[in-house]
Amino acid sequence: MKTKVLCIVLLMTLISPLFLFSQSQNFGSITYNKAINVSGKQRMLSQKMSKAYLLIAKGIVNESIKKELNSSKFIFEKQLSILNQNATGSAVKLSIKNVQKIWTEFKPLIESAPSTSTSLQIMNLNTRLLKACHDLVLSIEASSNYSNQFFKNKSQELTNTINVSGKQRMLSQRLCLYYTGLTMFADKKIEFRRTLTSVFDEFDSVIGDLLISSYNNSEIEEELGLVMSVWEKFQLNKRSFLDGGFPLEEVYNTTNDLTKSFNKITGTYEVIAGK
Repeated sequence: MKTKVLCIVLLMTLISPLFLFSQSQNFGSITYNKAINVSGKQRMLSQKMSKAYLLIAKGIVNESIKKELNSSKFIFEKQLSILNQNATGSAVKLSIKNVQKIWTEFKPLIESAPSTSTSLQIMNLNTRLLKACHDLVLSIEASSNYSNQFFKNKSQELTNTINVSGKQRMLSQRLCLYYTGLTMFADKKIEFRRTLTSVFDEFDSVIGDLLISSYNNSEIEEELGLVMSVWEKFQLNKRSFLDGGFPLEEVYNTTNDLTKSFNKITGTYEVIAGK
């Protein structure tokens, strides 16, 4: 009898850490890595909606831009709802409430008839929405701390890589947003150029960091190679870019290509994390 009890205790001792590790992988009905990827997309969408509105207000005639604005709005709301439904921790719930609060101010602006005055309001508000979305990503990442020390370092490092790669999607959209802004508002050009420079430098440096990630596979390396070939024309002509020397539609198309590439890269990191 004692032997049987000891065997049961030993079995539970072996199983419990694995069970706790398995439980720590879940953010409600989805994995933490999925939640970080989805919440990271919210950052990108905040900039994509802002950019699309400004381009329309500036008079850029492109049907795909209108579709971007509408689809981004619906996706943002749906993903926020999914994150809200799956949130359990108080810190994450508080972060979601903060996003929802700013979204109630932001949504009417992007739904209004395009105008220069509303565009300026969006430029003044978009960073607050972006910060709230970023804080949500960090909150979800913090809540994903794993209880099993054996897996902890690897899991957190890969989780951070998903976050960093996902942030590149946002930075590429923010590049186009502030590039558009400095071409629209002459009195804000110095301020917007300063922001554009900061975004440019961060985006550029992270490409190098991701290139040497130990989690890269051939698919990721190939996509990063494509990113570098697309990014090169801006990188080699940085001053011209920061002074608004590129055609606006070229910047729009290029930054969208960069967003698509980093969306693919981030998704691949997520798949690797799930193995």
